[in-house]
Amino acid sequence: MTLSTVWLLAAQLASATTPAGSADTILVPPARAPASQTAVARRDQQAFDGSRFDSLTANALRALFDDAAAAGLPVRPLVNRALEGAARRTTSERILRVVREHALALRDAKQALGDRSSDDELEAGAIALRAGLDRRALEMVRSSRARSPVVVPLVVLTDLVRRGVPAATAQEAVATLGRAPRADDTLLGLQATVAKNAQRGPGMAVDALNRYVKAVVVTAPEAAASTSSDRKPVRPPTP
Repeated sequence: MTLSTVWLLAAQLASATTPAGSADTILVPPARAPASQTAVARRDQQAFDGSRFDSLTANALRALFDDAAAAGLPVRPLVNRALEGAARRTTSERILRVVREHALALRDAKQALGDRSSDDELEAGAIALRAGLDRRALEMVRSSRARSPVVVPLVVLTDLVRRGVPAATAQEAVATLGRAPRADDTLLGLQATVAKNAQRGPGMAVDALNRYVKAVVVTAPEAAASTSSDRKPVRPPTP
């Protein structure tokens, strides 16, 4: 299982953003970053094409990127969302709102997952939060994985919830399987199983989840994991 495969799903999860009509209540701290920190933002903004926005929007976005860099947050996910909005001809107001909201989600993810979390982990955590999970869910995932990366369990957890599995049930399953041998492969096997059965309704998805977890915990965890070693994450349904 490669990280690029996991982020294929993460990018798909990220495409579901806040409805355009929602209130813009998310604020990024206004403090400007010192020169040593803004250099980080400038490096990550190399792919940011300000000419695709009006000057006021481009300047506002650069300020948000600088604020994120000053807080030690990854900037590239914010740049990507801004550029995606421009490609879709989204209004400037909505683009700024989405970038602000994601910056706040990244900040909350960092508080829940810890200062030593990788950029990929923070991005997966931010997507999970914006999908409706809370910080306690992220903290649970981190505690269940010891020092192992949490990108896969966060992506799988987000997908399970979006497919109709109750958050508490999904969290318990991910925490349990996160301690199993070959945990990432086992979790991806769970994701594929739930995705297949979710087409028949949320109840069938939960039943399939419970059977899969029981098979891993009670019978042969290695066998269950080996069946999913080459699986690719399944694209979640559009909310």
